[in-house]
Amino acid sequence: MNKFINVIKAFLDVLMTLILIVGGIFIILYIIGIEPYVVETGSMEPAIKRGSLSFINKHVSYESIKEKDIIAYTTPTGSKVTHRAIMITDDGIETQGDKNNTSDGISTTKGNYIGKNIFSIPKLGYVVKIIQTTRGRVILITVIIVILVAGFLLDDGKKGKREKK
Repeated sequence: MNKFINVIKAFLDVLMTLILIVGGIFIILYIIGIEPYVVETGSMEPAIKRGSLSFINKHVSYESIKEKDIIAYTTPTGSKVTHRAIMITDDGIETQGDKNNTSDGISTTKGNYIGKNIFSIPKLGYVVKIIQTTRGRVILITVIIVILVAGFLLDDGKKGKREKK
């Protein structure tokens, strides 16, 4: 039974450490101007799949964008879009989704430009979308509390103490 409890304690320690590391990484990225956006359509497939979490560097200047860069911008309706720059003109940046047959037109100007995509993680956007719901937040907070409480209850008080021989 003692081995089983030790396995559970080790699992909880690893799980909590993982949650703290991932949370810390997201906080650091946010502080340095890299924000995650959930990709909700397949317009950029195969480069960025639907359900991916796309990381946008908001510090990349509008003027530094080149053709073939993947950028994020805000539409007039307030939606955020991540598409590839296919032409740069004096009027703005023409973009198009890799899977789309037609251009978005001159959709990006300095006024609605968000930043440049630096990487994306497939399927992680689905997890983020779940966490953004009330139910998802309640589940996440409950899991964290259960892990913390279980960790304290399973702690045998020997951490940091030497065993006497």
